[in-house]
Amino acid sequence: MAAHSGESGSSSRTGAGTGGQRAFAAGERPVHERMAELLAENATLRRENATLQSVKEALQESEERYRRLFEDDLTGDFLTTLDGRILACNPAFARIFRFASVEEALSTNIRDLYEDPGDRDLLLARLRNEGKVENEGRVRKRRDGTRIHVVENMVGHFSADGELIETQGYVYDDSERKRAEEALRESEERFRAVLENSLDAAYRRNLQADCYEYMSPAIKEILGFTPEEMAAMDIEEVIDRVHPDDRPPIEAELNAAAASGKGLLLYRFRTKAGMYRWLEDHFTVTLDPGGRPLYRGGIVRDVTERRRTEEKIKRHAADLARIHRDLESAHREANLYLDILTHDIGNTENVSNLYAELLIGSVKGEAACYMASLKRSIAKSIEILGTVSKIRQIHAGPPLLQPMDLDAIIRAEIDHFPDIPISYEGVSRRVLADDLLPEVFTNLIGNAMKHGGPGVTVTVRTEEEGGFVRVTVADTGRGVPDGQKEEIFHRYEKKQRGVGEGLGLYLVQILIDRYGGRMWVEDRVPGHPEEGAAFVFLLRKADGVQGREAGV
Repeated sequence: MAAHSGESGSSSRTGAGTGGQRAFAAGERPVHERMAELLAENATLRRENATLQSVKEALQESEERYRRLFEDDLTGDFLTTLDGRILACNPAFARIFRFASVEEALSTNIRDLYEDPGDRDLLLARLRNEGKVENEGRVRKRRDGTRIHVVENMVGHFSADGELIETQGYVYDDSERKRAEEALRESEERFRAVLENSLDAAYRRNLQADCYEYMSPAIKEILGFTPEEMAAMDIEEVIDRVHPDDRPPIEAELNAAAASGKGLLLYRFRTKAGMYRWLEDHFTVTLDPGGRPLYRGGIVRDVTERRRTEEKIKRHAADLARIHRDLESAHREANLYLDILTHDIGNTENVSNLYAELLIGSVKGEAACYMASLKRSIAKSIEILGTVSKIRQIHAGPPLLQPMDLDAIIRAEIDHFPDIPISYEGVSRRVLADDLLPEVFTNLIGNAMKHGGPGVTVTVRTEEEGGFVRVTVADTGRGVPDGQKEEIFHRYEKKQRGVGEGLGLYLVQILIDRYGGRMWVEDRVPGHPEEGAAFVFLLRKADGVQGREAGV
């Protein structure tokens, strides 16, 4: 039994063991295979996790780039709802519309930035139909109400069923460009208005296409051709209308202008009516980088009348030159005759005066009176001849002025009139004059003595007045009425005189003018012409000469 039992137990364990092995083999894989699979799955998960991490990092980096792009963009980016609520915007948007911050902009309805809020509805309608709006200029309002001009780009965001739900876009402020564009347009309009209304014709010729690209309307007034008719002319037709004598200089000037870039043409052009007109053409040449002429533009002016006037002036100038030569010849001949006359008459007068003096001592009674009158007439004639000679000397040529001692000249002239009381006071000065200066005092003192009447006295006074010396020669004679104070210096010229009368004052005035001064007459006692006259004149000081006080 024991043996039987033992066998049975052994058999039972063995059977159980075999069955268990069979069950493991049928229901499960070996552990090492399972472990291998788990390790493989783990490796796969690790790779997937690494891939996900890489994608996450790439996404974060992309989001950061987008954020930077959005926030740092110079254009004003925005996202809005259909009712105008601003969902997002960047700092540039806030800056363009002068919001204090992005947050302040987000609290604003975008309709408030439209000059006309109704434009928003029109814009949404376009987005529904077209899906986008590109590069359109619009006027918008800033937060403070000021108007700006912007360029706007927008797209619509649509739902799955095609409904517009949001708008996204960007704007940039081009107010400066718009103002510059307006200023340029106004400038072009003004420039065109000037060209269109100018009497001169402006043009631009395309040298490569051989045609006028622009010709202002004034050309019709000048040549009779319309701008369109001129535009249809090629270079051969243009040259054919230029006067043959003017073609060579035009060709030379055009060749020179190709190097210098500018030129001036003067030529005759045959008009539509067949007549030649003189034209003056100021032009510039535009070259390409290789130096090839591309355009010639300029201003054409009709100078026909000017040329005719210039020709007349040339003829008149030739006539005047001939007349001048004839006058010079006649002047030299007249001076020769005058020299002969004054010389011979002067000699004759001197001989006559000598005989008159001899006869006065040998006759008596009425004859003596006649001889005295004759001697006075001869002396007057000699005086007139002397004055005429001096005037001729003045007109012979320009003055050679030099410093003259005014004090010495006055004193010497006073000594020539011992029979009349003369007082002198003033400053010794050197003035610019010539050796005829003593004639001024000779004539003024002599006139006072002749016309002043019995007991006349003369006062000579000098004083400084700026860059001049003021000289006064006053007398106690009958004076000069107010109505004659100006004309007294012109009696000789107007012939309102007797023989030789007024010649002395005429000589004095032209001498003072010759010295660069001025002369006039006053009352010796202001307001009382009858108390005597004061002849006053200015003489220029000679620089660098010290004066001293002088008196008599």
